[in-house]
Amino acid sequence: MKLIKSVVEKLELTEKGQVFYWDDELAGFGMYVGTKSKTWCVQQRIGNKTKRVVLGKFPTMTAEQARTAAKKGIGALAAGVDTVQEKREQNIKAVTLGEVFTAFLEARQLKPKTVRDYTGVMNNIYPDWQKLPITEITRDAVERRHKKVGVERGEAYANLGGRTLRSVLNYASAKYETGKGLSILPENPVKRISQTRSWYKVGRRTGHLKPHQLEIWFDAVLNIDNSTIRDYLIFVLLTGCRKDESAKLQWSDIDLTDNSYILRDPKNGRPMQLPLSDYLANMLTARKLSSNNDFVFPGEGVRGYLVEPKRQLAKIIEKTDVPFAMHDLRRTFVTIAESLDISSFAVKALVNHKQGDDVTSGYIQLNVERLRIPMQTITDFMLKSAGIKQSAEIVPIIQNKG
Repeated sequence: MKLIKSVVEKLELTEKGQVFYWDDELAGFGMYVGTKSKTWCVQQRIGNKTKRVVLGKFPTMTAEQARTAAKKGIGALAAGVDTVQEKREQNIKAVTLGEVFTAFLEARQLKPKTVRDYTGVMNNIYPDWQKLPITEITRDAVERRHKKVGVERGEAYANLGGRTLRSVLNYASAKYETGKGLSILPENPVKRISQTRSWYKVGRRTGHLKPHQLEIWFDAVLNIDNSTIRDYLIFVLLTGCRKDESAKLQWSDIDLTDNSYILRDPKNGRPMQLPLSDYLANMLTARKLSSNNDFVFPGEGVRGYLVEPKRQLAKIIEKTDVPFAMHDLRRTFVTIAESLDISSFAVKALVNHKQGDDVTSGYIQLNVERLRIPMQTITDFMLKSAGIKQSAEIVPIIQNKG
């Protein structure tokens, strides 16, 4: 039959499966009819394989439009052009940065905070690139954006943006290939920043509280009206625990029988049981007596736990004239521990840092009891520096041994 409008309109949809109809004037031009639609196509044998290319659906594509498209499609197939593969590759090459970033997040096992951080960087630094095909992201554009962000938002943030984009595009380079197995992104454009030595030289942060500052710091913190924020800040300082990991602690993570706590999902992915000093054991025991929440440091937000109390930190800084950030408390713990000649292996274990890759470190197993004396030593030094007697001299340690 000749596939014209009047003929096609009379073709009935099938109850199941598909039925093919071929044009008797233009070889290879046809239509397949299914249960819900009628679709134009061209088909031709190339070598040992039959190639079929979909042209469009009727009546959105008319019979005349389909016949014109079929002539081009048949010509391409006859010339050995795999239009299906060609279209597939065109679609792959058109993948946008936003689409790649979504696939990147789905493929990686990232913590919610890391996802939020990555998303914030992409939305703040590359908002206008989200709909841009990654093949159109040039090295010049990357270099210009890096410099612009460095001037407007800070050098460290510009470097963070560059590293994040590099990770996303490295993923794209490995994920998206042509039919010949070649990457659609043979070179990561962020490489330009390294080649031109344009990464900003940002010094590592070294902020921490010095021993002589601990007295005024403790005095300000102990006089905070909000007991949750007060105890949270002291816990972070006296354990060196990361601020988010401290905030997320639940009472099920605290064992006041043997005075220890567990980090179940730390940054390095290795759960760790760590000791509590006597001061912290007493503080947490008192907190638990008045707590009706699953979180040790509850907050009013949707997450349920305390979010970094920036306003309260600003008040403490204003009162003490001692500027500090939450991570400075962790650095303070590590710095004081090192000054007390505590084993580097013990210090790394107390702050749950990755041990070295040398053979010896792989043999050393530090359990909670082995770490108890170092933890107590660090607490005692801080409390003495702050002019606070050891908790055992003020209030007898609450016995929880049954």
